[in-house]
Amino acid sequence: MRDEVTEDLWTHFPSETPMSFLDWATSPNLQPTGGNVSNCGAYWGSYGYHMVDVPCSINLKPICEMS
Repeated sequence: MRDEVTEDLWTHFPSETPMSFLDWATSPNLQPTGGNVSNCGAYWGSYGYHMVDVPCSINLKPICEMS
């Protein structure tokens, strides 16, 4: 998931279809926080496996989109 094309419009990659469900982490930091620097999303264990925004240069394991 990413918002590289339009800031704050989170889409699946590579289809660019809008995300229908967003589950942002609220603790310890309200997400998303990275603005134009963090344009990719991840589910992070330290955030209770809720969504966080991260720089797209970070290598993480992918989550596949179902069609």
